[in-house]
Amino acid sequence: MKKQSRMVVAGSILFSLLLIGDAGSQEILYQPDPDSPIGTRNPDAPKGTDQYDFLIGDWDVEVSLFNAEQEPFIYKAKWHNHWIADGYVVMQEWRGPYATGIELRSYDPASDRWQGRNIYYPSPGTWYSNIAEMKDKQMTVTTVRTDAGGLETLSREIYWDITDKSFRIRTERSTDGGENWQRGKYELIANRIVAHTN
Repeated sequence: MKKQSRMVVAGSILFSLLLIGDAGSQEILYQPDPDSPIGTRNPDAPKGTDQYDFLIGDWDVEVSLFNAEQEPFIYKAKWHNHWIADGYVVMQEWRGPYATGIELRSYDPASDRWQGRNIYYPSPGTWYSNIAEMKDKQMTVTTVRTDAGGLETLSREIYWDITDKSFRIRTERSTDGGENWQRGKYELIANRIVAHTN
């Protein structure tokens, strides 16, 4: 029985390593300006579009992934966020060692919310939608997903402790339509990258 337990533990560790890879050998593919100019918000954009101004720019990010039976796995990534579509839409470009992707955010003045579309590779590799809302100096991005077993879950990213130079994100998930929330899979700390001039 002990031998079987050791084999299960060893198998779990191997699977986790395959999922996260070797942190020491992963390169962050990151090309800041001029490939994606930051740009400016269009002055004719609806009032409320400035809610995402805090996010625009380049960020060094530290991500903590949670596993119930282990210490958090911590890795680094880059985030490049800028205005597109003539300054009406926010594009977030995530560039990390394990996934790259984009998130598009468009403000809807009628609901005072943001409509979002995300895609990440290698996983999940499909577009998914979300809604973002700014309240009490926190931006909450809520996503509805259906897992392989058909169970619908809600997940949300809560941007908080927002300053000019940094912000934090914590994640939560719910399997009962938002009645109860549990800690999500990760948290992150973002620190603004300040451009150096000669």
